[in-house]
Amino acid sequence: MADLLQFLALLDSDPDDANVLAALADTATRGLDPTGAQALGHAKRSLRDRGRHDVALRLLDVELAATNGPRRADLLVEKGQLLDEELLDEPAAARCYEEALGVRPDDEVAAEALQQMALNRANENWKKFAAKFVDEAKASTDRKLTTSLYLTAAENWARYAPGSPEIEQYLRRSLDADPHNRKAALHLERLLRGAGRWPELAALLDGRIDAAATKEERVAALLGMVEVLQVLGEHERALEIGKKVLAMDPAQPRALRLLGDAFEQQQNWQALVMLYSGALRAKGESGDIGLVLQVAMILWKRLGDLDGAEEYFRRIRKHDPAHPAALDFYRAYYHGRGEGQKLVAILRQAEKALPPQGTSPAADARARALALEIAEVSEVQLATPDKAIDAWKQLLRSDPTSTEAKEALKRLYRKAEKWNPLLDLLKDEIDKLPESDVRGRVERLYEVVAIYRDNLRQDPMVLNTYNAILKLDPDDRRAVDELADKYRAMGRWQDLIGVLGKKAEMAGVPVAERAGILRETADLWIDRFGNYAQAIRPLERLLELSPADVDAIARLKDIYTRRRQWRQLIGLLGKEADAIHGAERLHKLSEMARLAAERVGDTRLSIEIHNRVVAEHADGGDDETLAALANLYEREKRWLALAEILGRQRRRAQTPQEAVALLEKQGALLADRVGAPAQAAEAFADILKLDPGHAKALRTLRELYAAAQD
Repeated sequence: MADLLQFLALLDSDPDDANVLAALADTATRGLDPTGAQALGHAKRSLRDRGRHDVALRLLDVELAATNGPRRADLLVEKGQLLDEELLDEPAAARCYEEALGVRPDDEVAAEALQQMALNRANENWKKFAAKFVDEAKASTDRKLTTSLYLTAAENWARYAPGSPEIEQYLRRSLDADPHNRKAALHLERLLRGAGRWPELAALLDGRIDAAATKEERVAALLGMVEVLQVLGEHERALEIGKKVLAMDPAQPRALRLLGDAFEQQQNWQALVMLYSGALRAKGESGDIGLVLQVAMILWKRLGDLDGAEEYFRRIRKHDPAHPAALDFYRAYYHGRGEGQKLVAILRQAEKALPPQGTSPAADARARALALEIAEVSEVQLATPDKAIDAWKQLLRSDPTSTEAKEALKRLYRKAEKWNPLLDLLKDEIDKLPESDVRGRVERLYEVVAIYRDNLRQDPMVLNTYNAILKLDPDDRRAVDELADKYRAMGRWQDLIGVLGKKAEMAGVPVAERAGILRETADLWIDRFGNYAQAIRPLERLLELSPADVDAIARLKDIYTRRRQWRQLIGLLGKEADAIHGAERLHKLSEMARLAAERVGDTRLSIEIHNRVVAEHADGGDDETLAALANLYEREKRWLALAEILGRQRRRAQTPQEAVALLEKQGALLADRVGAPAQAAEAFADILKLDPGHAKALRTLRELYAAAQD
């Protein structure tokens, strides 16, 4: 509705503005409320009073396009009357009356008008009336009556015989009788213009200028003359007449447009400023804002007079604090002066003048752009970061999704060392991120870590934040490494061991790095806590990764020995033995067998290991191994196995005396424990081979043979 009233005001000042008429038609298509319809009615009456029936007809068409129902019949009747009585277009008037009856069949005015038209046309009655009016005019001595009668006769001819010479003839007679007959002059002017008879129209208008009784009539005639002179190509004379119009009415729109176009073409900017300034003075404080803008823009862009332009832009801001052109000017004006604070104040006033948020997408977008600009100007041009921070915070409140505001606030908080507000901002971002956006949350948590660590020096919060990262992403290597470094620096060894344990279990950690983690974990248990038992597991894991790790093996041996974990030590030695060959391997196996017998008390295990030595030994076993096996078999009372070992020992004997002693023992064992007299006899017989006079061997053999009845 505000647009409609504005366009009607513009049309009132310049009825010939085609752009305004088009804008009115477009605005009316969106509907008319009672206030709008009332304003249109007032505008039509004003235009008819000024003789601008053609423009009043255009307004009727605008109103008809936006009207339905019974009201449409009233408008059609009004249009028919205007066409019939003022524009003398009887056929068009008849069509309007007929359409009105289609909307409201019982409309008396329309029906009566059509009947009268039919009556006048019947038997050409209108000619009789016209002739009567002419005769009465000729006989009249009253100038007013004469001019009126000739005018009526001319109107009859125009209605029912358009194009007849009688129309012009009687109109001129009417004007001869009274040159001030405005209606006759308008009819004749319209006739001459329609026929393109421009010189005659110029003469008519010249007469109207001289005969004008009021300023308004004189201005209208002068403007008509301007139009005719432009058609005739007499542009200089048209400009002179335009100046006369402005001398009487400095704000006359058509004259302003005429001279304004001329000055602009000549690039006579100073004259153009004077022209528009005069119009503004004539209009007073409530002058045309469009003219104010034109003066301001010319002073700014064409003449470079920023101080002069500022006076006019100030008037524009009173009318519209958010006017885009005014804001553009003040951006340039205050930027050149280094007065950022004043620019911010103007931008804030513009922001407040905008419609409430949610009114329209365009208004919301503009409000956001202004808020963004206020924040940027506050940051770049103002010395205090606090004002810039307030501006960006205000933008963030109006648009919580603004990335620019968030990044700017982070930058300013860091610059001003406002760490706690920065933390609040980051935490708010984290809370608003969806749970599925693990990467986004982790990235911001790292920013939080940096603030707690580097700026606030709050180690507990650093640790808590790292743990929060690992809760979101247990496989975050960076968090694990940095948390481990922090625990090292703080001497929190137990927590460090826990973090290292997590890292050691992570997929994708290289073997060498995993081995280093396990080694460090074992070192921590031993060096920091003296807990050898806890060091065992990481060292064993280390050996699983790197079976040949000498350091890990040595440490485990030491720990197993300290803790008397002999079986584990035997197992470790077994792994070592599996990795080596030859005498070194046999030595390891012997050590294992010794531990099994002496430390574990596991005779069977010891025997098993010793037998592996015997089996792998090139000579069927060494003296020490055979001696150990002999002792173990004897302890276990495994006589047959013992006899076999004694046989092996006897074959390795270095002297006859040593061999005799072993055979003597073997023979006694076979005879007394095994119950194998034949094998025992063989053993004692072997003794006699070495020592024929061996008394015990002789005696035992006699007994064995006697027992065998041999």
